[in-house]
Formats: sequence, C-alpha cells, structure tokens
Amino acid sequence: MTSPSSSRSSTRRQVLAASGLLAGAVGIAGCLSGPSSESPTSDDTANETETTASDSAGETADETAEANAVGSASWTQFGYDARNSGHAPSASGPASDAEVSWRFDGGTPTMNASPVVADGTVFVPGSGDPGYVHAIDATTGESEWRFDPDGYAASAPAVADGVLYVGTWGKKFYAVDAETGEKLWENDVGHRFGSSSPAVADGTVYVGTNGDGPLVVSGSEDEEQYESCAVLALDDATGDERWRYDDFGEKDNVDSSIAVADGRVYFGGESAVYALDADSGSVAWSREISTHPDSSPAVVDGTVYYGAPFDGGEGGDPARLWALDAATGETSWTAGIEDANLRTSPAVADGTVYVAASSMRVCAGVGGTGTEDGESNCSGQNRGQLYAVDAASGDRQWTAEFRTDARSSPAVAGGAVYVGNDDGISAVTTDGESLWRISFEGDREDGPYVDSSPAVADGRVFVGASDGHLRAIGGK
Repeated sequence: MTSPSSSRSSTRRQVLAASGLLAGAVGIAGCLSGPSSESPTSDDTANETETTASDSAGETADETAEANAVGSASWTQFGYDARNSGHAPSASGPASDAEVSWRFDGGTPTMNASPVVADGTVFVPGSGDPGYVHAIDATTGESEWRFDPDGYAASAPAVADGVLYVGTWGKKFYAVDAETGEKLWENDVGHRFGSSSPAVADGTVYVGTNGDGPLVVSGSEDEEQYESCAVLALDDATGDERWRYDDFGEKDNVDSSIAVADGRVYFGGESAVYALDADSGSVAWSREISTHPDSSPAVVDGTVYYGAPFDGGEGGDPARLWALDAATGETSWTAGIEDANLRTSPAVADGTVYVAASSMRVCAGVGGTGTEDGESNCSGQNRGQLYAVDAASGDRQWTAEFRTDARSSPAVAGGAVYVGNDDGISAVTTDGESLWRISFEGDREDGPYVDSSPAVADGRVFVGASDGHLRAIGGK
C-alpha cells in the first residue's frame, strides 16, 4: 500500500480523467458542526507515559516500509494498514490530560463506522440515513466536503494515492477524490456492503459483501432465491472487477474487513478463516473456526491473528485468540480469553497482540452471598477487558479492566493502546497501566455508545459514536 500525497494524488486523478471516468463535482457542504466544548468525565487517574514512536524491530523489512509509507499523520485503512495491524509505529496520541478537542455532527442517526486519516483530513461515513461521507479537518473539526452516496456505509473507508474508496448498503462501491469530494467512478456490483472495510494494495481494492435475497419470502423453500455473498477484487483506477470469490452459503455475509499481506487476501467468513491468492482469488487455505462478523484478522510477521468468540461448547475458556501460520493456515498457538463476547479485531505491535473482549459480570453474591450485607454489587453489569498476549508464544502478559463493555478494536501508537468502550474511550500503556478514560456527553437521553474503532494520527485519537458525532481527543 502506498501513502496518499498531493503529487501522487494528481497522477491518479490524471489517469482517471484520461480514462473518461471523472464525474461531475459533488456539492460541497459547509461545516455541519464546529469544535465542541464538551466536558468529558474521567474515571481513571492519568499517568505520564513515554510517547516516543515505537520501534519496529519485530517487523519484516516489507512491513516496516509499509508502515513508514503511511506515516505519523495518517491512518488510511481500518486497522491502520492493509495488514490490519492496528499499530501506527510513527504516531502518538494523548498520554495524559486528555480532552475532547472537537465534536463533529455528521447529520446522521449513527456514526458507528471507523474513521481514517490522511494528509490532515479525517474521513468517516455516517452509518445511517442520510449516509454522507464526510471529509473533516483533523485540527479544527470543520467540514471540508461531504459526498452523498446511494445508501449509507457501515464500514471504514480506505484512502490510497489521494482516492477514497467506500461501499454502501445501496449495492454500490465508490472511488472519490480525497481532496475535492468528486466522484471518480462507481461500480454497481449487485451486493450490499456491510461492515467489511476495503483494503487497498498493489493497485487493487479488496472488499467483502453481504448475501442478498428477497426481504419477504413466500411459497416453498424451492422458490427462495438468495445470492451468495462475495469477496471482490476491483481495479483501483477503474472499478472493474478483477475477480470474485463467492463459494459461500446463500445467506452468509462477509462482514470481516480484509487484510492483505505477501500476495494473499485474508478474512473471516461466518464459520471459517480464509486465505485467497491476491491475483487470482483462488483458495490458498481455509480453517473452520468459530468467527464473529465484526472481527477481522491481523497479519504480521507471517502469522494470522484472529479472535474467536464463544461457540457454545463445554469446558475451557469462553473465547480464544488464534495464531495461524499465514502460509499454511496451521495453528501456531491459541490463547484463552476469559470473556465470552469477543467481537473485536486484534492489534499487533512490537511482539504483542492486543485484543478487547467483554462479558456480563458474574456475581458470587447472587442469592445473598456477594457482600457483607448480602447484596450483590455487580448484577447486570458488563465487564470489558484488554488482553495483551505474546505474539510468538500466546502467553498472557497482562489484562486491563475497563469496567464497561468493549465493542471497538484497539489502536496502538506511541506506547499506548486506545480502545472504545461503552460511552467513551480508554487509554492504557503497552505495559497495562491505566492512562485515562473519557466518557462522552450526548444530546440523547440514553447517551452515546462506541462501536467505532479509533484512529490515531497527529497527536489525536479520532472515534465515532452512536449519536452521529465524530470526536477528536487530544491533550490539554
């Protein structure tokens, strides 16, 4: 994957224009919401931590080159890069005295999709109707442009060579000029795009789709017509389909975001993890592993890391983190996760795998034995935890408890791990020490919750929330 730059963006726009693919300009909107004076609350004590960039000694030469190409001012795809590593080695976020720098109102019911950042601009779609795709100044929180697609996007977009790529529930996939918001091309693929975020590598966009069928079915089963979901490989300059893999069940979906590494495409289906040849789409291997549609693989140093939730079996831990050999799919190790709800994607940094999970808190006090006064102190509460696991052995290094559920995937930068949980976001050091937690204020009675995974760039953390707002968290 190559990083966006103004010179390379111009080259890409020239290529698209020469191909007759430039569309008419999209209307540019003014600022929907300026910086907010939202006053966050904190339930953790802020501690000082080292904020220098993490070294990349554990990465291969190719992975280091890719990370350096993205740069400290960018987080261009879900999970930072095409490998979904979740680690920005040259970036850092607020280590202490964190506060909400600005809050942007997307004019949409929800903003659960994860943002991406390139060249000082944050890009994020509204994950409801209307589903505008927004470009927002990363420093001020002011709107630069908005694009109105057919349908809304439920996933993070991707930015490469000055072009933004995004698919929508309206069965269309778009390429948009990242500087101006002009539509460059669209492809009506006949499939809905759900939570699968695209990955861009070597001139190709890879993305998963949802299976499709009638919303109301009548008659016998023989009359039901469903179309299988697919993983698509699209030419990044034209949108032309290079290949598709659709050997799935009729009603399956591919909501897993795509990871690309060493000539292969990795993703989770509804009951298996797959590796496809990036050039042809042929199956290199697949493994039957319990999956969660929101979880995506991270591929680092020849290993595929994947979190598998509770599968209903008896005995052992309720969820597991898997490490698979990227070449063969064989198991390198598994690590037990004590929480049943593992729906997030792992992040891998400097020899450690970080994954967030949550579960309903189990109380010893049910029946009147939980506390001295016979009252349970945790009934009905969710617990979220961040797990740190040795990437080579699977040995547990530490856990950090959030006291709230964890729905978003971790982001690692500058010696800190950032995770959205419940109504806000938490930060811990890469040694498991608490830094801070911010609870977001909302305009609705029930308050916002965070499904969006954070992006870290230029000293700030960017994250969406269910109240339709994007927030930037910086230091005071």
